[in-house]
Amino acid sequence: MTESADTLAPMTVGTAGHVDHGKSTLVEALTSIFPDRLAEERERGLTIDLGFAWFTLPGGREVSVVDVPGHERFVSNMLAGVGGIDAVLLVIAADEGVMPQTREHLDIINLLEIDSGVVALTKSDLVDDEWAELVEEDVREALAGSALAAAPIVHVSAQARTGLDELVETLDRLLAHRRPRPDGGGARIPIDRVFTMPGFGTVITGTLSGGPLYVGDQPNLYPGGDSVRVRGLQSHQTTIDFAQPGRRVAVNLGGTSPSQTRRGDVLAVAGAVFETRRIDARLRMLPSAPRALKPGEDVALHIGAASRLARLRLLETDPIPPGGSGWVQWRLDAPIAARRGDRYVIRRLSPAATIGGGRVARALARHAPRGDSATLATLSRAAAGDPLALVRDALAEELVTPDDLARRTELDRETLERAVGELTAAGEAGALRSYLGSNQVIDRLTSALLAALREHHESDPGAAGLRSSDLARTLDLPANAVAELAAAAAGDGSVRIDGPRIALAGHRVELSEAEKQTALRLLARLDQGGSAPPSLTEALTASGGTARLAAALAQDGRLVVLAPDIALSRGTYNAWLHDVRGLFETAPAVTVREVRDALGTSRKYALALLEYLDSRAVTRRVGDARLWLGDGAERG
Repeated sequence: MTESADTLAPMTVGTAGHVDHGKSTLVEALTSIFPDRLAEERERGLTIDLGFAWFTLPGGREVSVVDVPGHERFVSNMLAGVGGIDAVLLVIAADEGVMPQTREHLDIINLLEIDSGVVALTKSDLVDDEWAELVEEDVREALAGSALAAAPIVHVSAQARTGLDELVETLDRLLAHRRPRPDGGGARIPIDRVFTMPGFGTVITGTLSGGPLYVGDQPNLYPGGDSVRVRGLQSHQTTIDFAQPGRRVAVNLGGTSPSQTRRGDVLAVAGAVFETRRIDARLRMLPSAPRALKPGEDVALHIGAASRLARLRLLETDPIPPGGSGWVQWRLDAPIAARRGDRYVIRRLSPAATIGGGRVARALARHAPRGDSATLATLSRAAAGDPLALVRDALAEELVTPDDLARRTELDRETLERAVGELTAAGEAGALRSYLGSNQVIDRLTSALLAALREHHESDPGAAGLRSSDLARTLDLPANAVAELAAAAAGDGSVRIDGPRIALAGHRVELSEAEKQTALRLLARLDQGGSAPPSLTEALTASGGTARLAAALAQDGRLVVLAPDIALSRGTYNAWLHDVRGLFETAPAVTVREVRDALGTSRKYALALLEYLDSRAVTRRVGDARLWLGDGAERG
């Protein structure tokens, strides 16, 4: 069962084959468009750069055709064209048969896992039937064991216009059974051409994948991540409002210039690709490769329309021989835009030749030990792309923010949230305020926090708790992660948070008689300020107190620290709380100004009090006002 003509997904077909085997001529015969766009190409009679054409199949499907160069010197341009195609049209001249570039293009097709295609035996009018049969046998032998082993072979002549209808019908049947590329990850276009159009500005072309692109969208250009605006879209020389994945498009961009945009860059929405200089990947070496690559050896690595110098780092214990495969890490000489699942090809630098390729397992790779079984197992799971496995691995070692998790898993937000929800419901993952981690990681770090506090109290029983910054250095964690771990531990009664300090719940600082007298002076000094008490620093200086004393008073509840350097005695705090509660008895919500006026204090103190009550879940901010939640935590 096929789709109706108006719902058929557009697809892209790329040519491949040896130089002068008639690719461009055949494309013109099929589409009535001659794809060679450069004067030099027309003069020399061979394709140097990518050419483009299009036509509609009998079943109603629109097909873009990317005509790629066949000459060995132009293989890098060929690689820029075949990365985004759905099927290949392998062109072999009947009077010459399989040639060197035929085999290299076939190797590239295999490495890029393009398993759908048709072989066109061109110039069939120049040979007799016996010769044509011999050539077809030669072609079948060359295709054996390749991704195109079962590809149909059609004898054609563009000049005599024979076999063209059969070729079109074969393509129509082939693409009718080809599933469109699934949407996911957001719109992305590997840029294979950049030019200026008078009156419009910068225009880029490429094959859209991942999701639709609309006029007015504001994607980014990678590497760099600069935001641009889609001013206009064209496909097959027709102006459109939006483009579907699988379609070749020309995009008129605002916010950039041709000097800032290059072939090999990627136009993509945020999160659709990742800028990187190091990737983990599966490498498959061609049987025709002359030898295994040496660690540290440089190659040319091609992804999409981009090419970079890449240095090999083996993640397996042994080199990967010709015909073998294994895990590697590529270190690139310049940033590239990629994501998990992207296919790539590598070429030897001298003499230039295609020697291998594979798929990206992690676009944002980190240093990994060679021969480590756990690393190799993680890479295998990453390559499989199972969201639960990806999230489970990302949460297994440390706390991560949602943004970090998105980068590490390379999953879109919807898929990521669904996977995190499943792991949380299964008791495998937990969340702090702004961090996520496996329950094992959270339990391990909480235990480390409690151990650090215990050691601190045992080494200096008279000292107050530790600041988050001190614990952060001890635990080698961000200070806000420590604060969130402590807040979670305070919720289950393991620790106590006294202003900026954290202590074990059962720890109490014993004051000397002298310190008790100083404490009275400190609290009196704060109370003397009335509705505008001095800062905590000023009160400590005036009374001869110390930070340790303030922490001890906060622990036993006689001092309430509203914010850094803002504190009240318990008596003043209770009085202020009584007055604020009274405001809520006459109004459903109150503002900072109303609290300020009721207390006769400044905005600074009114705001500090309300934010403190927010943190204790006594009040809740809604816009510019506060709602009263209840009395459970009123005493501070």
